[in-house]
Amino acid sequence: MAKNDLTEKVARSIAEKKLNELREIFTGLNREELQRLNSIVKDPEKFADEIRKLLPLSIRKMVDAGDISIDDLLPLMEEALGESIRQNPEKLADILFPIMMPAIRKAVAADIKQMLDSLNNTLEHGFSLKRLGWRLQALFSGRKYSEIVLSHAYIYQVKQVFLIHKGTGLLLAQAADPQQEQATDADMVSAMLSAIKDFVQDSFTDKKESTLEEINVGRMRILLEQGPHAILASVVEGNVPKAYHDLLKETIENIHVTFYRELEDFGGDVTPFEQDNQLLKQCLQKEQKPQKERKPVMAILLLLLILALIGYGIFAGIMRHIHYKHLLADLENTPGIVVTKASNPWFGKITFWGLRDPLAAKPTSFLSKNKMDNKQVQFSFSPYLSLAPAFVLNRAEKILLPPPTVMLHFKNGVLTVSGKADESWLKKLRERYALIPGVQKLRLTFASTPVAEKVKRNILAIEKHVFHFKYNVFALDSVQAKDFDKLITEVKNVLNFSLDQDSVPVIIVNSYTSYAGNVEGNKTIARYRAEQFINRMIRHGIPQEVLVPKVRFIENATHPYENRSVSFQVKYVKPDKL
Repeated sequence: MAKNDLTEKVARSIAEKKLNELREIFTGLNREELQRLNSIVKDPEKFADEIRKLLPLSIRKMVDAGDISIDDLLPLMEEALGESIRQNPEKLADILFPIMMPAIRKAVAADIKQMLDSLNNTLEHGFSLKRLGWRLQALFSGRKYSEIVLSHAYIYQVKQVFLIHKGTGLLLAQAADPQQEQATDADMVSAMLSAIKDFVQDSFTDKKESTLEEINVGRMRILLEQGPHAILASVVEGNVPKAYHDLLKETIENIHVTFYRELEDFGGDVTPFEQDNQLLKQCLQKEQKPQKERKPVMAILLLLLILALIGYGIFAGIMRHIHYKHLLADLENTPGIVVTKASNPWFGKITFWGLRDPLAAKPTSFLSKNKMDNKQVQFSFSPYLSLAPAFVLNRAEKILLPPPTVMLHFKNGVLTVSGKADESWLKKLRERYALIPGVQKLRLTFASTPVAEKVKRNILAIEKHVFHFKYNVFALDSVQAKDFDKLITEVKNVLNFSLDQDSVPVIIVNSYTSYAGNVEGNKTIARYRAEQFINRMIRHGIPQEVLVPKVRFIENATHPYENRSVSFQVKYVKPDKL
């Protein structure tokens, strides 16, 4: 049986060898080549890889023949360009360098200018001696005021940080100071940095270990820290300390540790780097210049000035009020001035309203005494006549023009005239005293004169006349008639002269009777007898108003007048008592 198996294997080997020889004759390929061709046909990836080498020549011939158009090829070309960038980014950077550099400069300059303009508007109204000096520096140096403020405010500040793939030059992630505006196109910036790095390395050294560490663009500095697969670029202004360089080194190392796999197998996907950029944010640092703690001298001076102005205003207001009160008291205590209203506002003129006698002192005469002037105070007084004794006497002297021997006194509405005067002035006194405002009564207190003595004698003579009548007799006999004529003459002399102008002489006709018999009858007869005398005196020109009948009863025998007699009495009374 073993012999049969061996024979069978030998026969199969000979058959297979003959079959291979026959296959090679027909196809021209040996067994291994046929197996490889079979593998390519069955595997799309391997088949596409083999076809890729033949496509460029085929496409060119198809375009020349018109079998395909450029529009049909554009999507394929874009994809091919992307693949080319991934395989050889340096070549594309060299090609685009003349275009990208001016564009980057313009974009960065525009963003910085916008930031500075915004800051300049914010700080435009700040003021201090230091800021004034900065403004002068900006004026003469041609730089913006905000630039100078920032340069004095910080020792250094990081504006932006870029993470760039070293092999492709693509931007992986970025971080920017929230107070700064980001670049217009960060991808262009990263590509430009890669181009600059490669240009420097290719132009100035052939040592692969040599690296570009810093780029200066005006006052800006771009610090570069390179790792195996990525470059960390930090855009700073000012002088950074060594500690910040160490921080950049630590950050690029941490990035390679954290994203080792993503960097090693980078195929253009930047999502992992953008989602986790905390390592970049920790590089956004700035160091502010230490501010010397100074006393706010200007603020203190300004505050003291304000307090001084407020204090002066309060003091001036208090003094103004005190002067106002003193002036008001002077006006109220001045005869002939009546203040009805006064106003003392905080601002504006002090105003007084009221009444003023033309003879009173002028209100403006009190201003200098109270340290005021016409610019501060105004008066609005209406004229009136004051009844103060001084003003009444002043007007009495102007109206009456008394001689030097006469003295005038006024009190409680009564004008008292004393001294010596002739009859003509006394007559003028009686005629004019009523024209004096405030004078209600006139009282004369002259010494006795011949005229006055004569009047007194006439009064005594009148009071000595007594007429006696018999029972039931009323007419005068001849002797009584002559005596009555004398009585009339004496009465007229009394009525032509008055000792007191505010009263008038009254002739009281007294008719006497007794209580004996019919009292009412006696009273009627006595009254009739007195009225008969009054009627006769009226017929002789004596005014009825000064004649008063009076019935008097005799109560005892010692009475000075007899029953059925008539006597006369002179009495001065007020006219309203008549």
